[in-house]
Amino acid sequence: MSSYKVTVVLEPAGNSSIAFKEPVMVDGITLRTDDPSQNHRPKIYAEFELKSEDGLPQIENYAYSEIEKRVLPIIIFLSKSPYRIKDIKIGRLPEIYKRGTTTEVYLFDTIRITDEVYITKTLGNAQAEISSLLERLNRIDSESKSVLVRVIKYWNRAMGDPDPIDRFLNLYIALELLKGLSLRKEPSEKKREWVNTLYEKYIFNGLYGGYKINYIRNALLHYQKKVLSKEEAERIIEKHVDEFAREIFNLMKDYVECGGDTECLQKKRQQRNRS
Repeated sequence: MSSYKVTVVLEPAGNSSIAFKEPVMVDGITLRTDDPSQNHRPKIYAEFELKSEDGLPQIENYAYSEIEKRVLPIIIFLSKSPYRIKDIKIGRLPEIYKRGTTTEVYLFDTIRITDEVYITKTLGNAQAEISSLLERLNRIDSESKSVLVRVIKYWNRAMGDPDPIDRFLNLYIALELLKGLSLRKEPSEKKREWVNTLYEKYIFNGLYGGYKINYIRNALLHYQKKVLSKEEAERIIEKHVDEFAREIFNLMKDYVECGGDTECLQKKRQQRNRS
């Protein structure tokens, strides 16, 4: 079984980024950044080693999946900004064999896989912040955490898209998934009126330009003109999509800080509204 060192390069996809004063650890993965004085948009380098009998495509897929599940959520919550996986470098580690009095060392090339897959905040005590986030994430049950990772993926995808309509559609998918996490214990009638329920329980602003978010989505995708036209929906989205993104980010962040507990989430959202 061969040993590999994997380096995944993440670059900021928005107008802000973070930097670490020294390397930090996330679930056995080392994170380091460029020096922000040398690069005003410092990249993050996620490094780990693994043993595998698989080929490079399978190792690449594994690396991408691990970073998406274990690192991206932490980076996004710390930076409040999207990141994308830019490069994956897979280096096979040297193999050393002793044959009698002779030591043989076999060296291998590093394979780079490129995947097309502003303000810098330097974190003084990054490891403490990461540990706190991991502790909260670990309080969430595995099924809900799996859904949350997908929510973060759609939010991240949205924030890296320059087209406001495409950004809105990805954000709406993230909201639908969040709705399922937040309202799963609610009775059926509350789930049917989910925008009102999100507002009543979690102070989620479901109105943009005077219209409920689901009406805007229906007008955009299904040309339902009883409430508003597709053209009106597009104008509202272009004006309010960044506000919509902030709402979803805050709902994600509060859900994580509550460790997935919906009663805690309700209280936190009410406190946020009062402040």
